[in-house]
Order: sequence, then C-alpha cells, then structure tokens
Amino acid sequence: MQGVEKAHCNAVITAITKAAYAFWGSTVEEALRPILKYGKSDTLGMDAMPEIMIISALQEYDARSIVITEEVGSQGKLDLAYSDNPHHFRTVFISDPTDRSSQIKKSLEAVEDKEQTVSVAMASDEFRNNWERNFGRPVSITGGASAITCVRRGIPIFSVIVSYITRRLFLACSAGCYYYDLSPGEPEINLESVLLTGKKIFFNDANSPEDMLRFVTFMGKQGYKENFLDSRFMVETEIKKNLYYDLPGGPSRVLYLSDLQSAKNRIGFILANGEKITEWIHWLPYLRFARKANDQGAPALRLFEVYQDRPWTREGILMSTPPAYSIFQAIGSDGRKVIDINRFASFNNPSQIRSTLILAPASNHWATRVVNQYGYRPIEFYSE
Repeated sequence: MQGVEKAHCNAVITAITKAAYAFWGSTVEEALRPILKYGKSDTLGMDAMPEIMIISALQEYDARSIVITEEVGSQGKLDLAYSDNPHHFRTVFISDPTDRSSQIKKSLEAVEDKEQTVSVAMASDEFRNNWERNFGRPVSITGGASAITCVRRGIPIFSVIVSYITRRLFLACSAGCYYYDLSPGEPEINLESVLLTGKKIFFNDANSPEDMLRFVTFMGKQGYKENFLDSRFMVETEIKKNLYYDLPGGPSRVLYLSDLQSAKNRIGFILANGEKITEWIHWLPYLRFARKANDQGAPALRLFEVYQDRPWTREGILMSTPPAYSIFQAIGSDGRKVIDINRFASFNNPSQIRSTLILAPASNHWATRVVNQYGYRPIEFYSE
C-alpha cells in the first residue's frame, strides 16, 4: 500500500474501532433508545452512535473527505467536481455503520438486564447461541457488524469490518485478508498491528456440483425474489434446494466464501440481489486481494455484474443496471473497470445506488458458464 493509502486505512481502523467501543460501552437500554433528532423516525441509539462516531472521526482525519452513509447521503447531493480522468476522482469512504440492525435490536430486546453494557450482554454464551439459532451460523460471519470501504481514484483499496458480537475486525487490503480479535480496553490499533498479529483468511474452491450451486443472498422483502428469478440463474424449485440462507448481512456476506464457513456446507456464490451499495461495496477489496491457501498469485474470486432487459426498481432506483447506467466504468483496452465516482453526484442519496452482482470462487465453473451464457459483465479493476 502507498503511504497515503496506509494513512487512510489507519484512519478507518481508528474510526470503526471508536464506533464499536462506543456501542459496546453503552447500556442495552441506551442502545435501544429511540433517537428522535437523528436520522429516520425509527433510528435507535445502536444505529446513531456508530454512525456519528465514524463520520466525526473521518472528518477529523480529513475535513474534506467524502463519507457516504444512509443518513449522510440523505442530506443532499455530494459536492463532486466532474472529471473523466479517474486520477482526479475524489477519495470516498462508504460505510454501513450498523448492519443487521433489526436482528441486533431483537437480540438486545431479549436481554433481561437492560442496564448491563452491550459488551457484557453480547459476550454471553446464551446471547451467541440464540443468535446462531435465530439468525444463522457461524456468528463470526452472521453477527451484526460495522463496515467501511475506501475507494481511491475509482478503485476499492481496502475494507474494514468489525463484527459486533465476536469483537473481530476483518481487513482486506493489498497485503491480504486478515482477521484480528479486539480485546476490551485494548490500546488503539493500526494497520501494522493487524498485519503483524492478525490471522490470514483464505478462500475456498467450489469443487462439487452441490457446492457450486449452494448460495447466499437476500430475499427477505418483496421484489427481491422476482429480481433473482429474472436474473435467470435458477427456477423456484432450484432456489428452494440450493439457497443456504435468505436473510444474510451485507458486508460480511463475502466471508461465506472463506475458510470461516464450514467445509460441510461450502458456498458456491453470493449475490447482491439488487441491494444498496453499502451492502456490497465491502466485497470489492476481497475480489482484488482474496487468495486460496495454496496461493499461486491468482485471484480466488470472480465478480460479474448482472443486468436485465426490464430491470426491477426499488424506491425509483434500478436493482440491476445495464452497462450504460452502471457505476462500473471500463477504462483502457482490456475492459478493466473503475468505479465512476461522477455517477454518485447524480443521486440525491448515493447510499441508495443498487446493483445485482454475483461473487463466486474462480473455480466455480457452473457460475462462469451461466454468466457467460447470458453475457453478464465481468468486473476486474484497473490497476496502475
């Protein structure tokens, strides 16, 4: 990583850990308390605290930084100067401060002693067992999380995710993919700490036909199953057979493809099913930097952008975008892409940008065949 990229990464690690410790240090009652003067009418302390901490920490690092969250995005269009040269694109931090908030809310509501801290409540075996029973396992993947990804010059350069329940920080950057277990009262950590004492995460092949077809995506609201069906990957009977989990988190979904997922139920692909950018942007550094345990230098994952002739919409936003409307812009003769930051300024709330994306192990020949059959675009990022 270049010096400026290391500085950005350290700023993000500081911001996200400050947010996490603020959330963990609050009482359960504070986390569940409605915050009527911040965000939407149903915003709770557990939503507002991390978001406020992340925004303030990143703006303290760089007062001119562009930070995109759902609440910040709702405040109006971004001040982005148009440029057709990616080298002139502004650096953007995109965050989902509290992913799986409805599941966290339900789990905290079940805690009897509301005066104990969130940290104490989440550390109990009962809390974690109930979470896995109600909201999927393993909790290291399915637990509610906070995430920030940095896009510099149109390229996603790293992502940082903190799992609220396991207190585990995940980092994907040019040095590799790591996890690092945070300790209560730990002094401030940085990129060097994670690389020196963290553990590497590797990504699995999809070998058997059953593995290749097993998948994870969100289908919990009206319109999402319809979007998936129109993507023509499977018919309903095949969905019922192969869908491993239909209410996953967004940022940590990529970890289903890693060695954190049980070898008995390896996942053949994950799908961003017409979901918002804050759900899937955090996968993109893994696309660039994930490797298999027997690393041969080749990317472990492949990404394709799915589009339809008559795409579905939610809140007036296309759920799957054809090339003419995509935020992924081809540059150079080999078709490699950058994220077109100019397009962000076209949205009143850029956190509402949606896409349908399939991310799979490079060895998943079924996925490769299907996407090529329908002409879906491979997404490989430009590198200088």
